[in-house]
Amino acid sequence: MLRFTLNGTQIEVQDGENRTLLEYLRNVKCMKGTKEACSTGHCGACSVLVDGRLTRSCVTLMHRLDGKVVETIENAPNDTMLQVIQHSFLDVGAVQCGFCTPGMVMATKALLLHHPAPTEPAIYDGLKNNYCRCTGYVKIIEAVKLAAARLRGEDPDIDSFRSHESTVTVVGENQVVPEITGSAVGKSVWDVDGMDKTGGKLKFCDDLTAEDIGADTLLHGAFVWAPTPHAKINAVDYSAAEQAEGVVRIVTAADVPGMNKVGTWTPEQPVFCTDEVRFLGDHLALVVADTAAHARAAAKLVKIDYEELPGIYTMADGYRKNSFIVHTGRVSGDVEQAKQRTDIVKLNVSKDIEPQEHACMEPVSAIGMVQDGKTILYSCTQAPFEIRSMLAKILDKPEEDIRVIVTPLGGGFGKKCDSFLEAPAVIAAHACGKPVKITLTRKEDLILTTKRHGYHTDYEIGFTPDGKFQYLDCRMFSDGGPYECESYGTLMTGALMSGGPYIIPNVKVEGSAIRNNNLQGGAFRGYGINQAAISIETAMDMMAEKLGIDPFELRRRNAVYPGATSVGGEVLKYSMGMMDTINQCEKSLRKALKEYEGQYPKGSKVLGWGMASGFKNVGVGKGIFTDDGACKLILQGDGRLHMIVSGTDMGQGFRTAMTQIAAETLGMNIANIYITNGDTELTIPTGESVSERQTLCGGRAVYEACVKLKQDLDSRPWRPGEERRAEYYYASDPCFAIGDFEGAKQRGAKYRNFPAYAYATQAVIVEVDKETGKVRLLKIIAAHDVGRAINPHIIEGQMHGSCSMGQGYALTEGYPTRNGYPVKTLYRQLGLPRAEDTPDYEIILIEDPEPQGPFGAKGISEVATVPVTPAILNAVSRAIGVRINKVPASPEVVLEAIRTGKCEVPTMKQQLQALEKDCECHRPSDGVQ
Repeated sequence: MLRFTLNGTQIEVQDGENRTLLEYLRNVKCMKGTKEACSTGHCGACSVLVDGRLTRSCVTLMHRLDGKVVETIENAPNDTMLQVIQHSFLDVGAVQCGFCTPGMVMATKALLLHHPAPTEPAIYDGLKNNYCRCTGYVKIIEAVKLAAARLRGEDPDIDSFRSHESTVTVVGENQVVPEITGSAVGKSVWDVDGMDKTGGKLKFCDDLTAEDIGADTLLHGAFVWAPTPHAKINAVDYSAAEQAEGVVRIVTAADVPGMNKVGTWTPEQPVFCTDEVRFLGDHLALVVADTAAHARAAAKLVKIDYEELPGIYTMADGYRKNSFIVHTGRVSGDVEQAKQRTDIVKLNVSKDIEPQEHACMEPVSAIGMVQDGKTILYSCTQAPFEIRSMLAKILDKPEEDIRVIVTPLGGGFGKKCDSFLEAPAVIAAHACGKPVKITLTRKEDLILTTKRHGYHTDYEIGFTPDGKFQYLDCRMFSDGGPYECESYGTLMTGALMSGGPYIIPNVKVEGSAIRNNNLQGGAFRGYGINQAAISIETAMDMMAEKLGIDPFELRRRNAVYPGATSVGGEVLKYSMGMMDTINQCEKSLRKALKEYEGQYPKGSKVLGWGMASGFKNVGVGKGIFTDDGACKLILQGDGRLHMIVSGTDMGQGFRTAMTQIAAETLGMNIANIYITNGDTELTIPTGESVSERQTLCGGRAVYEACVKLKQDLDSRPWRPGEERRAEYYYASDPCFAIGDFEGAKQRGAKYRNFPAYAYATQAVIVEVDKETGKVRLLKIIAAHDVGRAINPHIIEGQMHGSCSMGQGYALTEGYPTRNGYPVKTLYRQLGLPRAEDTPDYEIILIEDPEPQGPFGAKGISEVATVPVTPAILNAVSRAIGVRINKVPASPEVVLEAIRTGKCEVPTMKQQLQALEKDCECHRPSDGVQ
């Protein structure tokens, strides 16, 4: 008999010898506040206290708990200390998606129990086993300090715990946008779901039980995975699995009534493979059983007779074999003529950029069920209406017979706009006649889900001696994986942004997505622009050095302005704070450098600084779909406002921002507004939640719906007990893609690629240890044109989190594969920044209002990832005197560059020539330079 105390209650357990504490909490006690994210003790989402010490419950066996005292996040209502920590997290804006938050709250309590007045090193040590992918840790560290002070009986000013500077500069005041009263918009209010997030009450998809979805039982599915990255399937023997304990059914392609393909935009991947697998994430079947453990055990019993096939595992090999997903490109002006000018200063640079894993704290999960003849899907997706359309084809049913309910997303970052589990879950539900849940393990998630595309780029640029951009000639190659997914969209966006936020009269851009047998490439924060920014911004730095012009000044001489034409051919109009971001960032960097330069060198450690500018489309644009938003309002008889908004919250503060816009427009108290979103049966159909478009489009719909309701109330005042309604569907003006037939007919300002743009300039200061190659990021200065700041805490948090991702992308987060197999299979191997890696920040918000946006606001959730990576690479290159062309700049890469004095990457043409020589092939490689 095992006896221990759980949240003040005595517990006796008969059998728990081989069960983990996490399994017991979630599956036996149904305490879902403690999250399962890695199952290997690496991420901290499962943190609890055992005898007052922080403990990772996913690797703690039950038999070790005899006589112990266990505390989980569910004890918060009874524990004053936890409540103080919760409020501190919310007061400083330390909560985003909320998946890691319960673990962070518990880690904070454990830290403060033993260190009531913790130093920053003590905080880093206390949080060292707890990852957060959303926040960048800045506000979490502030929350710990604030909670510590409050628990010591102090009543501090919240702003005194801000570990970073933040300023707002207003420009573009001539734009016509609604005035704000300051009652809601512009305020750093609490996350509307904040108490549920900090208390572990917000239910993510894997937290849902049969009772939660109104069912009597809930079955579980586990995949039969591809045995190798590329193989012909001769036969599959399911007999042993069918007889295994708990197995209900094995679902295969034979159970698919309609289209046997998944894909949010271009369905290519089989729901279930039959005769061939093309990468490790393909699956042949879904084993459905009474528990997830039984399903996985049975799936391992399936015997697959297969013949391994040759695979394509490098971009050069794919190019040589003519294995392409898509090509794109753009030509404007006359690049060849510009090259002939004798006064042009030229340079070439090639980059190899590894893929990057999103590392959402929440592994993907989905539940399929059939109720009263209607197919219902619960999923952590960014694309509910696109998923509904796809499922209609797969199930061969009308869309109106399918309902998609979006569960809270434990991080999205673009990963969850693709489709992974939705089709197998609903097919299994139909086949079994009962609800079926599929939740991937971390290892499975890493194999199946998409990554930021690996890229190879070859850039040639030409400038006049006085620093004016004359031509760009570039080629971009992306590692697409076996299926299209988002390869076309990311490649086109990267091509449109290939020249950065600069005026370039002569442009030639060619892009190719390579089809191969590696893991799949897909959407990731920045959507193809990050790889282009790395290439153009390092080239700009090299040109500045070659011309003897300051890097900031070179950007200034070429930056876009209202009336300028982008590389994509669009005449840019308004809300363009580009020049202001450059000027403000430079001013702050010059000041910051004075604090650091006198401290270096320190032995083997040297100092370096770098900067980069960037821009990011707000809205999908490119003619892919209409950038839209929609809102229904119901003013209820009790005076509360029910707001039903089309859109998805994945931690970026969408629900809070929409509530603030409504409160500001109607003059209501935020406490009297509640919001529903992410349900295809309740919301108006709109496009997926991507491309930092939700504030611009969804927010505009909320604003216009509120204006309609306000006009109605002004004409006929509301009376208690009465219900009043209003709704609004917002659609932006048409946008066009490269080569779009309709776009070619547009002239001047009527042609545009995207609804709007966000602009940024960032500068960083780094320390490089020339003995170890390790890079330490000391400071980030981030100047961003945000249009109008709806909620400063949310915007700062988005910038911190985005910069943290860009930091990892630059230095540690490469996700390479070898012959189709991932090199990294555990969460701790991903190279994600930890709390101790958090630099000092200076956030500069430039408010240049966007006329289309609500109160002049526009998106901010992605653009901060764009300039930070090249800024870091430029800083490292400046510190060691060698240009870094391999990304990430790992210690091994940096040390090799220091040792050899170079870090060169062969062009694609050179790689092809090497392949031809190796395999004695002679296919010409014309067209690749």
